[in-house]
Amino acid sequence: MYRIAFLDIDGTILNSNEQFEERLIKTIIKLQQKGILVALASGRSLVASKIYGEKFKCSIYVTYNGSYVISNNEVLYDVKIPSQLAFNLCSKTKEYNGAYFHFSYKTSRSNRPQPGIEHLLPQATLSNLTDTNFDAHRLALYLDSAKDRESLRAEITDEYVFDEDNRLEVYPVGSKWSGIIPILNRLGISKSEVVAIGNGINDIEMLEAAGLGIAMGNSPDYVKKSANWITEDNDHDGAALALEEIFNL
Repeated sequence: MYRIAFLDIDGTILNSNEQFEERLIKTIIKLQQKGILVALASGRSLVASKIYGEKFKCSIYVTYNGSYVISNNEVLYDVKIPSQLAFNLCSKTKEYNGAYFHFSYKTSRSNRPQPGIEHLLPQATLSNLTDTNFDAHRLALYLDSAKDRESLRAEITDEYVFDEDNRLEVYPVGSKWSGIIPILNRLGISKSEVVAIGNGINDIEMLEAAGLGIAMGNSPDYVKKSANWITEDNDHDGAALALEEIFNL
């Protein structure tokens, strides 16, 4: 029997227009009424995750790709990128004429703030490099040159880095699954009782480790290979359909 479901946000609960559709919200609420816990697991910050979690009164958040974990307003897990590495990466990004975003808890700082982009919440304040010389939960480094991104990647050893489009996403060593483990330990839930749904490279470990890992139909093939099951894509109610079938709604 499955007792908890962890859902990715971008490309999973959100469609290609970045909308959280009413069918999925209603499905999640039905699950909660049956006593099934539903949590969000995202590379986003807590601020950016709560935009959607509050729609179904979510109490469990695995944020910053597993490095900052909240359960019922209690911090269960908190790891960060060391200040020296964060400062060096932001410095080089600026040197290469790129834009850096330094995230820590409910704050973010940038040399080029971009308003109105949800995944960059909390809204960044304009800062100088000195402001980046402290531990970070996440760095988003925007560089158009693949050569420049590769140069930065060479300096990152222990942390996780994802090269996505024109940016590098840097997180502390770990994964969504390493952030999920403290939740399972606290609640007395085994990994066989976990459902995980996602679509990205940073979802692979939790899809492989969960009792039931479900890849969205819009996932790349290498993500689908890590899952037990593939559902419809995020524009055709993939997450809702999977949950309705698994839990006999």
